Amino acid sequence: MRRRVTLAVRGWWRGFARSGRGIPLEVSGPAPQAGVAAKRVLAVLLPLAITAVAVTQYSTGTRLIPVAWLAVGPLLASLALPPRVTAVIAGWAMLLGFGLIMNQPDEQPGMLATRLSVLMLLVVFAVANAALRTAAQRRLGQVRAVARVAQSAVLREVPATVAAGRLASRYVSAAAEARVGGDLLEVVSGEGHPRWLIGDTRGKGLSAVRLASVAMTSFRDACAQPGLSLPEIARVVDRSVARAAGDEDFVTAVFAEFDPRGWLQLVVCGHPPPLLLAPDGDLRTLTPIAYATPLGLHPDIRPSTFSVGAGDRVLFYTDGLLEARDRAGRYFRLEDGLDTLRQPDLEVAADKLLGRLLAHTGRRLDDDVALLLLEATPLPARPGYQSPAAQAPGRGVSPAGNPLAAAGGRTVSRGV
Repeated sequence: MRRRVTLAVRGWWRGFARSGRGIPLEVSGPAPQAGVAAKRVLAVLLPLAITAVAVTQYSTGTRLIPVAWLAVGPLLASLALPPRVTAVIAGWAMLLGFGLIMNQPDEQPGMLATRLSVLMLLVVFAVANAALRTAAQRRLGQVRAVARVAQSAVLREVPATVAAGRLASRYVSAAAEARVGGDLLEVVSGEGHPRWLIGDTRGKGLSAVRLASVAMTSFRDACAQPGLSLPEIARVVDRSVARAAGDEDFVTAVFAEFDPRGWLQLVVCGHPPPLLLAPDGDLRTLTPIAYATPLGLHPDIRPSTFSVGAGDRVLFYTDGLLEARDRAGRYFRLEDGLDTLRQPDLEVAADKLLGRLLAHTGRRLDDDVALLLLEATPLPARPGYQSPAAQAPGRGVSPAGNPLAAAGGRTVSRGV
């Protein structure tokens, strides 16, 4: 029993926090079953309760409670049970109330009629309330289903494996009822060189979701065009964002392309650079040679290339991770989560990192959080192969301007 509960909780957590598994369109698992069982118990207990009250009042011959109080059962039923079940309970309460009223011949006829009318009015209201609540829940369920389909089209499934690498992704929206927010995460694994985009739009709400959708759609379309380099793809996305954005809108982003022979090319546009965790536990920041302005502000795009060895893990994230605070206003410290990134299983590592973040904030986020964790398993380089940086001299790594030095990392020195 304990194992089944553990598996159910684990399944709920992964369904809540993981974008790489898609967005479920239907609720399943132990929670709905428990809800159905509770409703069945309530449907039995309420008639028994009002019957016990009526029998007690009839057997004692005294007026313990007014007859109209029998309507409490149908009113409680209207809050959770279907209209038909509520109507049955209401009819039973009405029948019991009529019997009790008829057992009081000493009462004036006008008073008996008044009490019976009050009881009837309350039970009718209970049935109507159950019908309205059920209709509203049905409409809300339809809206949520449509929203989930639309959101799954915006935030597509992230593959678990790409050429010479494994991926784990997580996406948590700060809005309680939303699955997708203003952060963007898109992976295109094609032609042996997987590419991905992770970023954050300025602002929140539907306008941010719309702009994120524009950026991800443009990125997918650009990756589908043969012969475009990563900087050219970034320029295509920038033009699309500039056309769709308002006067004060922009998108911070990191474009990445992974060469299976052990090279990672980045284009950083106003976004926090990724972190590299080596197998020996050394944390480094993949600092680009230059920081460009965000998309939509016509950035000066300059790529940077880094070597990535087998077993290296690279963490891409949005600023919701760095800016998350606890109730005392303390920021989340990435170095406190390094032990989670060292977990052998990549999915467990992503889960534990996000769990550490939510525990720090008390499960309340002020900004969306998107994570993408890459574990490199590159193929051996072919003789005479040159890295992208070697083919384009001068594209190296600048050790200056490390924005995450406080996180305990130092600039990667393996960039060419």
